[in-house]
Amino acid sequence: MTFVNWQEPVGCGGVAVYPDDIIVADDDGAVVIPAALVDEIAADAPEQERLEAWIMGEVENGASLPGLYPPDQRNKARYQSHIKNINKNK
Repeated sequence: MTFVNWQEPVGCGGVAVYPDDIIVADDDGAVVIPAALVDEIAADAPEQERLEAWIMGEVENGASLPGLYPPDQRNKARYQSHIKNINKNK
């Protein structure tokens, strides 16, 4: 491998990565967040984490994934009820 340049777009795993994009990685994989979307993604991320934690809890209690991930209307309503109960008990 030879270093050619700095701050230029590259392709990695079939994905274009531009200067100032953010790469987030964990044990499950990696994602590239375009720089223009970082603020929006960061604002939405905590709610997504709460939803996925609730889904994992449901699965651990025996629920099956169809209709749960992604949540259908019934499970969205169940999740919203769960969040309301948590907020009410604070």
